[in-house]
Amino acid sequence: MAKFDGKVVVITGGASGIGAASAQAFAAEGARVAILDRTLGGATRETSDTRMHEVCDVCNESAVERAFDLIMERWGAIDIVVHSAAALGGSGPFQDLTLATWKKYIDTNLTGSFLVCRAAARRMIEQGTKGRIILIGSVNSFAAERHAAPYVASKGGVRLLTKAAAVDLAPFEITVNMVAPGPVTTPATEGNFETDATRQVFARVLPGGKPGMPGDIAAAVLFLASPESRFITGTDIIADGGMSAQILN
Repeated sequence: MAKFDGKVVVITGGASGIGAASAQAFAAEGARVAILDRTLGGATRETSDTRMHEVCDVCNESAVERAFDLIMERWGAIDIVVHSAAALGGSGPFQDLTLATWKKYIDTNLTGSFLVCRAAARRMIEQGTKGRIILIGSVNSFAAERHAAPYVASKGGVRLLTKAAAVDLAPFEITVNMVAPGPVTTPATEGNFETDATRQVFARVLPGGKPGMPGDIAAAVLFLASPESRFITGTDIIADGGMSAQILN
């Protein structure tokens, strides 16, 4: 029997990148997968007994609740939720930031994490499921970088949201953890990663010299969703190729 045979897995941002890799990995292990994304252009639109797709803006409370209700109506349970939807990229010097730019990152990355995590928790508690919630953070959940204040603040918030939710949900045997990727080649990043300047940066900050792939992060996600991780909650797995392990001169 496959490890996640029959389990219902919800993945936000599942149309591309880390979310899509996670969806493929869960499906290969027998899970029923519901993909939620603002657009589904990168995902096959076919719906089957083991797969469904819904357009969902994770910043919108009613849209998140509606999407989770549709999944419950379809499959009657939600066992695992992976929140991968995010606003990425730099935003310019701190002193030049606008409130609109700040809100874009906070709303998508932090408020979206809260809305998805809460929707998952409510339904898991109602159905008595010993569920797994995995939020995708970043190495920037731990440290800042130049010209990225809104992103860094939002991902730092995700890290502490993970811990707060884990403490409150532990009595229900629901675990909440975060995976913190370093540089990962995805459709959203590959253009920037292919420049000579970026390669030089990676050669300096990544011990192996190369960014990771979405499947590298999906592997950590599947571990945190597995029965073997039942005593792990409120913590994070840093999957950054050793970037945060070294002191840079």
